Amino acid sequence: MDLLDTMVYTLARIGLMLALIVFGAFAGEVILPGAASFLPDSMLGLKEFLVNDTVQSVNSMLVVSLFFLWVFFDDGRRHTAYENWSYTNIIIVVICMFIMYFIPAIFRDSFHEEGKLDFVYMVLYYPAAWAIGAVKDYLSGIVVATAVMLVFAAAAYIVSFKLYTKKHPSIIEQRKRSLLEAAKELEEDELDEYDEFDDFDYDDEDVDEDFD
Repeated sequence: MDLLDTMVYTLARIGLMLALIVFGAFAGEVILPGAASFLPDSMLGLKEFLVNDTVQSVNSMLVVSLFFLWVFFDDGRRHTAYENWSYTNIIIVVICMFIMYFIPAIFRDSFHEEGKLDFVYMVLYYPAAWAIGAVKDYLSGIVVATAVMLVFAAAAYIVSFKLYTKKHPSIIEQRKRSLLEAAKELEEDELDEYDEFDDFDYDDEDVDEDFD
């Protein structure tokens, strides 16, 4: 992918991440307890387990992670098929997603004291609540939960590439040929520029006069 395509893809995946975070919070806080309410009284232990705050947060994170698996696996397959696949691209995307998700957490205390945006922060970091409770630190917990979700995304993308190239080995050979041709063209352009400079005719006396 060129620079513009990479930027568009990165912004699209950041938007998808935020949408999945909201959906994951809804699934963990509303859908899961709602489903648990239909369990018979004989399964009271399971019902109490499912409505536990930590379990709801973990399930929320799993919902997001599973969607990441699906989306990024498909991304990896399509990018490989169209020769747009790159380790650099997926690293850039994952890093940007991490930064965009983590930055708001840094400023939470500025709003928390006045009670502003509490609901927004609760929803935004609902999938990370279990990790925050486990490590007893707000920012560290968010780092852990975010890393887990993004590992799912990056792993799905890379595995998809490996499986697709194994099924279609000609893609690797074609990519190598494309890179070699690009390198050859670049080398030829550099040689042409050197030849033009070498053929340039100038008068030593004129140069001396310029310096004088």
